[in-house]
Amino acid sequence: MESRNYIEAIKNWHKKAEKGTDYFVKFILEYISFIAYLNRDQAGNKDRQLIQNLKTNEVLKNEYLNKLDKRLIKNIINKLDLDPIKNVTKHNDKWWDCNSTDPPNNVSQNDGKIRSIKDFTNIIEFIYRARNNLFHGKKGPNYERDTIIVEFGYKLLKPLMTILLGK
Repeated sequence: MESRNYIEAIKNWHKKAEKGTDYFVKFILEYISFIAYLNRDQAGNKDRQLIQNLKTNEVLKNEYLNKLDKRLIKNIINKLDLDPIKNVTKHNDKWWDCNSTDPPNNVSQNDGKIRSIKDFTNIIEFIYRARNNLFHGKKGPNYERDTIIVEFGYKLLKPLMTILLGK
């Protein structure tokens, strides 16, 4: 697909997500636009590599954290302190708290929690873990916890996509 048409397709997925009413659908559509955007110039890279590269983008991090709704992230922090997001597809996931391309040997003691409103690394990891759990795990729209996770995932991802798409 031609580069300009590819970006237009990504923007259309983003717009479709904004118009949705179901957070599962909104999150899935927004995630499609997100991963397509990350892949636009990096065909062949695995999603994990793209996510790790994103975590180290300081310019994006600063713009995103300035744009992020502080009440939303505090609410997510409180929920995750009580019940951290687990990776249901891979036990001993070592990517939490990791922004390098080589994960540590141990699972973080902070696994599944966002430490502060400035914890960009784990906000991105939350989005990716929510996606993995939804796409590969036993998750569904009839579980209250899953509904909360995908709603938060969408609300964290939407401002990121708005920045990436230059709105």
